[in-house]
Amino acid sequence: MRGQWGYVAIGVIIAICAAHFHFSSFCFVVILCYGMFTFFMLQRRIFLVCMLGFFLTYMYMNYVEKRNVTHLTPSLSKFIGKVEASAQIDGDVMSLLVKTEQDEMLRLTYTFSTKEEKGSWTFLQPGTTCTFIGKLEEPAKVRNEGAFNYKEYLYHQHIHYVFRASSFASCNTERISFIHWLFSIRQSSIHYIQETFPKETVGFMNALLYGDRQQLSGDIEDLYQQMGLIHLLAISGSHISLLVVMCLFVMLRVGLTRETATVILVIIVPLYMFMTGASASVVRASVMAVFVLVCVLFSRRLRGMDALSLTAITMMMWNPYIVFDIGFQFSFLATAVLLLSSKVILSGQMLKGAWNLALAAQLASIPITLYHFGRLSPYSLFLNLIFVPYLSFVILPLSLLTLVVSFLFPSLTILSSLLSGCITFSNELLKWCNNLPFLQVTFGQSSATMTLLYSVSILCLFLVWEGKMGKSFRILSVVCFVLIGTIQYTSPYWNPNGSITFIDVGQGEAILIRLPYNKATYLIDTGGAIAFPQEEWQKRKRTYSVGESIVLPYLYQHGVKKIDKLILTHADVDHAGAANEVLKGIAVGEVIVSRKKTISPLEEEIIQNAKNRKASIQIVKSGDSWQEGSSATFTVLSPLGDETKDNNQSIVLYTKLGGLKWLFTGDLEEDGEKQIMDRYPDLRVDVLKVGHHGSKSSTSEAFLQMLKPTTTVISVGKKNRYGHPHTEVIDRLKYHNVSIWRTDEGGAITFTFIGERGTFRSVQPYDRSTE
Repeated sequence: MRGQWGYVAIGVIIAICAAHFHFSSFCFVVILCYGMFTFFMLQRRIFLVCMLGFFLTYMYMNYVEKRNVTHLTPSLSKFIGKVEASAQIDGDVMSLLVKTEQDEMLRLTYTFSTKEEKGSWTFLQPGTTCTFIGKLEEPAKVRNEGAFNYKEYLYHQHIHYVFRASSFASCNTERISFIHWLFSIRQSSIHYIQETFPKETVGFMNALLYGDRQQLSGDIEDLYQQMGLIHLLAISGSHISLLVVMCLFVMLRVGLTRETATVILVIIVPLYMFMTGASASVVRASVMAVFVLVCVLFSRRLRGMDALSLTAITMMMWNPYIVFDIGFQFSFLATAVLLLSSKVILSGQMLKGAWNLALAAQLASIPITLYHFGRLSPYSLFLNLIFVPYLSFVILPLSLLTLVVSFLFPSLTILSSLLSGCITFSNELLKWCNNLPFLQVTFGQSSATMTLLYSVSILCLFLVWEGKMGKSFRILSVVCFVLIGTIQYTSPYWNPNGSITFIDVGQGEAILIRLPYNKATYLIDTGGAIAFPQEEWQKRKRTYSVGESIVLPYLYQHGVKKIDKLILTHADVDHAGAANEVLKGIAVGEVIVSRKKTISPLEEEIIQNAKNRKASIQIVKSGDSWQEGSSATFTVLSPLGDETKDNNQSIVLYTKLGGLKWLFTGDLEEDGEKQIMDRYPDLRVDVLKVGHHGSKSSTSEAFLQMLKPTTTVISVGKKNRYGHPHTEVIDRLKYHNVSIWRTDEGGAITFTFIGERGTFRSVQPYDRSTE
């Protein structure tokens, strides 16, 4: 089996996916291709081992899936649990991983009421047993297509509930396990760094030495994320390799034999793995290092790919769901590529080898990056050439040396000052890069099929790179790779489908209109959250932002590269509060606001921000209209410009799309409805966006009688504090036999059309009993 374990590992991965996705048609095609390849291209013995590995893993994964169920009841309000990992404290919220007496894991959150209370829980150690009182809740389901699936994320950790704790009681630290003791040392070390070193160095030291990014500035973390450098802030194989080399060097210098040093390293590496939080990339590097060290100890040869494959199989048997971890995917794929192409990549001069190394890693990461994020940074390759050696050979060793010296010579601060200067330099360089044009290129989220095509085409490129294929194949490989990328990037421009999506932004509104063939993209409102004043100790690293958390990710996932018209119906925070974030995150051609007597401070800020970003400003009133292409005409029915109420200053937009007549009403109330009825007595619509989230003051009986809609959409937050939509409005709509779609019940609602025909659908199964 020497050199063949990679094929077995691939079979194990396919089996886990097949069992998890219940043998989907895509999985069936992949299994068929895998079976044919192993049958015709490998020796029969290897083929049989691959098939055996596949079927055993498939049965094992089915067993794991059947056991991954909860035994808790939703009525649970009090339980005794053990803290399994260090507390994550962000502002006034603490998050814990807790194991119940039934050996079931829970994600627990607790909100501090005072600064003193927060300080008293800072030292909560792993292994502590407490009585927790509160409320059990199911994790939130996906409410927008392509959004982060928190429920599935917890499911992969065998967690089925979130516990909102209201109080703790009877906490004790008796009978702490060895692993909990290691986690406690890690927590104490992190706290020591936090209390000892300058603020600008704390985040980097804890991230690079202990895998903890809690103290890292959110703005700096975002910069690394945007530039494709976030992997440098996680402990990876290079960290483990450096640790092994340094420890080996020191032990040999003090007189230990190579065998003794190797045995000590076999012990040290797993300990450090737990000390760093045991993330997927750290576990991969640590287990792989142990495999290699054991082989060295017993004078056995183990190829790099075999070590990597056996490590992957070991990790997947321990936890099959790790296959779906992004860190696992990036770590193993990048390492596999570097191992398979090392002879070519590292040949020649050092600079050429560094360039090849960065290029190979970037190529290998493209399928995963586009599948999960839908965007690529064009500067990532060049910045990795600078920052990988800088952080690996300057910041990381200097951080380790600074920590060691601080124990021996506490008063010596020259190293910490030097480290602070080096970190400041790298941060300032990234901030400068952040002003470069085209920071991110948006492709949209890749489908499973597209991801497979990317993977195959990149594999062919690597074969060409290694000189294993002829000239014709070389040209064909490059053309295929470029063609696949071009097809995905330009797909909106030859897509005959149009869509209208009511994005679920909670208690707010954001409507995305995309015309066929990408003729125009409009965003009507952006949603937004009201920011309440907080004391400094309550402020979180990242405050919740509708724009950054919901709207922009939705646009990126769906390949939206530019908003042609950002239409802000009025200046309420739940409609325009995230406008500045949208302007910052995506190109906007024109911002449309309504004519009114007085412009609010929020609108003034948005207009100024739009001008700074070269977006034009258009002020509209009743009677204004514009046309897109030959068929799509948009007409403004309101306001007149002299309205006194904010809600009646809303832009009311009428259009015909997909064979249906649409009316988008913002927060229009009954007085504004009467004004429209007076000016447009013959107005009829098929789809009515219910005004003001279904408030009692909107959607009057007379308005419905005149419009005669067949379908209504209510954009409203789940369990909102205002009681929207009002029961009178729902009863009124039911009386008129109108179909009702609600974002609080179905999540995002999308109408997809081609020509004059289209269909509605929601992200979550829809409850027709509400109609």
